[in-house]
Amino acid sequence: MVAPLVQLLVANGVTYPQFTAALKVAFLRAAHAELQAENKKTTDSAVSLRSGVHRKDVRALTADGSRSMGLADRAKSLPDEVFMRWTNDPRYLDADGLPRVLPLRGRTPEEVSFEMLSQSVSSDFHSRSVLEELVRLGLAKVGGETVRLRTSSYVPSESVTEALQFMSASIADHVAAAAQNVRSIESEKPPQFLEQSIYADELSVESVMELQRLGRRVWESALRRMYALADERLKIDRNNPLVDQTMRMRFGAYFYSEPASPVARTLSMKPTEDDQ
Repeated sequence: MVAPLVQLLVANGVTYPQFTAALKVAFLRAAHAELQAENKKTTDSAVSLRSGVHRKDVRALTADGSRSMGLADRAKSLPDEVFMRWTNDPRYLDADGLPRVLPLRGRTPEEVSFEMLSQSVSSDFHSRSVLEELVRLGLAKVGGETVRLRTSSYVPSESVTEALQFMSASIADHVAAAAQNVRSIESEKPPQFLEQSIYADELSVESVMELQRLGRRVWESALRRMYALADERLKIDRNNPLVDQTMRMRFGAYFYSEPASPVARTLSMKPTEDDQ
């Protein structure tokens, strides 16, 4: 479940320490929510016991004990640190305060260079490896024996940010629906939400493409019907002051395909519905 997310994170320069820093806050929030749902005191000890996060980290991440749990302490990666120093340290800025074009290596130990910059942040990695990571992330560009920054801010483009925000909201609700269904089953109750899929393997590329085209047509039809009803219900609710209007919903669909590994082919079942 986590593997595709981790692949996306690594591809975009998010490291294990950064991920675990965010996970700490997620575990604290979950533990806090569980305790509140059970009408129990949300003490540091209780939150630590539920989450597995050390008490000192519970105190650090909840500030004065208000349990606001806003932003996680963002553990910076080495490319982060190099980028920040390059854009803020006067030694690596030109007369206009912009990041200088740096030689890869200095002709003398005192000459400012990318090698000096990298080693000033950490000597654990060769400067060439750090440079390759900056280039991979689209932050730097090498030209001959020099290197320059391609951007002055370490943020994704507006379109990428929008796509990530949509992905975050959509996947979060998908996982929430599946998790709530598991909880219902554990309580010997019927699943609460629609969360089903169909799986098939031993298919050709042509067959997968045909199935994907069908999936898009089915989604477009379902989208039009769902939108029409949602718009109708929204108007009805807005005109009824006696109705509690605090609920939200999300309806989605997905299609994914990839070459099936021998292991997956051996363990998989034949095409079946209700595969959760």
